[in-house]
Amino acid sequence: MIALNLFAHLRLARRVWVMLGLVLALLGTTSPALAHKDHEKKHAEKAQIVQPGAAPGGPAAMQSGATATPSQHGEMMDGMDMGMDRSNMSLFERLLDWFGRLHPMVVHFPIAFFPAALITAIAGRRRPSFAAPVQFLVVAGGIFAPIAAGAGWLAGMGADSDPILDYHRWLGAVIGVGGAGLGIWAWRRPWEDRGAGMVLALTAITIAIAVQGFLGAGITHGMDHMMF
Repeated sequence: MIALNLFAHLRLARRVWVMLGLVLALLGTTSPALAHKDHEKKHAEKAQIVQPGAAPGGPAAMQSGATATPSQHGEMMDGMDMGMDRSNMSLFERLLDWFGRLHPMVVHFPIAFFPAALITAIAGRRRPSFAAPVQFLVVAGGIFAPIAAGAGWLAGMGADSDPILDYHRWLGAVIGVGGAGLGIWAWRRPWEDRGAGMVLALTAITIAIAVQGFLGAGITHGMDHMMF
């Protein structure tokens, strides 16, 4: 009996990982084309703004009256951050700065966990063996969502006020709080993990994550980054 249960759990785990692999593969097929187009776009923008004899994004280009595009602004901010002198910061300030720079890495965990939980909950709606994977995915997403939101707020504290950045911040806060609530719900009431309420909540947070990703990319690449 124990061997049969172990075999069933292994088969379930394999199905979940295959499902996640298919989702990641689907996302990966679109990345190279988008990256190539964005690379060409950046070169075209630099060719328009840079004056003869001036470095890309340098003082001569700015003195000519040209305005930096969103993608160039993101590149300049990245360069400024990499060259920032942190020697005069206190230990607490450096810790907050370091935690804020974790945002691009940590944010991918709730992006993966919540959509995967939604797919697993729908696929295993009438299969009791799917309860444990759904609970794990929702709880894991609930742990990382507020961490990613907090890191995002710290990362953007020194930035200038911008409507897109403000939307990104507040939607991230909503996802962080909502994700934590879903994690607590899944932990304390696991028998409802595949119910209509949880499926609806996971659908809402997955849509919010997609919008949040669009806004985040708009900050660094410009709001027209998804133009066909």
